[in-house]
Amino acid sequence: MEESTVWLRSGEMGVPVAATLIDEIADEHLRMWDDTWLREMRMFCASRQPGQKPEDSHWDWRRKARGWRGLLGYHSFSLLCGGELQGMLICRDLASARLQGQFGRPMVYVEFVATAPWNRPEISDPPRFRGCGRIFILAAIELSHAVGGKGRIGLHSLPTAEFFL
Repeated sequence: MEESTVWLRSGEMGVPVAATLIDEIADEHLRMWDDTWLREMRMFCASRQPGQKPEDSHWDWRRKARGWRGLLGYHSFSLLCGGELQGMLICRDLASARLQGQFGRPMVYVEFVATAPWNRPEISDPPRFRGCGRIFILAAIELSHAVGGKGRIGLHSLPTAEFFL
């Protein structure tokens, strides 16, 4: 398991805060998801109608982990800051580009990416940290370089996903 220091921005002041990007979603991270993230998401969703809940609020990260662990070409990342799980990413490198001009070339496909409830402006105002999604997309780009995809990535985002440039 490799760790890298990355930088988030505090939601209140926007100052850089050191965080740790880990190239794995370990059992410890899934316990953190169970103990804090899942509980907070359920509390937020309890009084809301289906259309008012975050689109990923039903995701079961334990089930997702069982589905990809041990499969060739799958990679996962966890983001920790302040002793808490701030986000998770699952991607695969056994994918090929579909855009004209890149068709058939290797790339990394982002399967699932999510940030903790307290980092979402619609749940916590201000969010505790900003920049989790950007860090994950950059990690996918770096992985693509490492596996011969030359930085190519692909994903299909949920309708309310944040714009990324």
